[in-house]
Amino acid sequence: MRPIYIFLLLLLLSPLTPVWGQETLPTSLEQSRLVGAQDTTELHTPASPDFREQALKIHDQVNWQPNSSKALLWALLPGGGQIYNRKYWKLPIVWGAFMTCYYSVTWNHRQYQDYHAAYRDLSSEDPSKNTSWLAFAPAGAKAEDYKTYQSTLKSTLKRGNDFYRRYRDLSILASILVYGLSILDAYVDAELYTFDISPDLSLRVAPEVGLPKLGIPSYQLGVNCSLTF
Repeated sequence: MRPIYIFLLLLLLSPLTPVWGQETLPTSLEQSRLVGAQDTTELHTPASPDFREQALKIHDQVNWQPNSSKALLWALLPGGGQIYNRKYWKLPIVWGAFMTCYYSVTWNHRQYQDYHAAYRDLSSEDPSKNTSWLAFAPAGAKAEDYKTYQSTLKSTLKRGNDFYRRYRDLSILASILVYGLSILDAYVDAELYTFDISPDLSLRVAPEVGLPKLGIPSYQLGVNCSLTF
């Protein structure tokens, strides 16, 4: 009789099982719907203005490419082309070269003017009145004694005049060359901005064995050259 009692007990409890399933199913469905609604809300939440500005700045920095024509115009200002190309590490080199040339030109020109004025006054009709040459004469020299120093001092002033004039002109040429190189560097840098300089650029040479082909029954030995870029 015990199995019959167990069977009857299962029959009495069986109607309750669908009710339990119906009570738990809507709860799980509602929870999944709520979670899905929260996910879509987070996905469609508009970004803040600050986040958009930062994203645009990052996008511009990553995808920015210089224009060679604009770089050429900016390069008319010393160092401007390097600033436009965002190669700021080159600015100390460019500005240092310009400052060196400027100092060389001004110093040699100032020395040339002093020697030229002294040589001109000593070669004038009355060196006793035109006395700029006294700065190069020995200490204690007087303007009236110009004939004593005229023979030796005149040649010295002539050499100094020619020397500093020559190096002043060379400094001017060097300044023009530095200016041209800064413009050329800015233009070439902008033109080759997207040129691939990665380590993948390589030339590989390897031996190769060719299989027999129609009309060529033997194996062929050779060298295979491959350029990766």
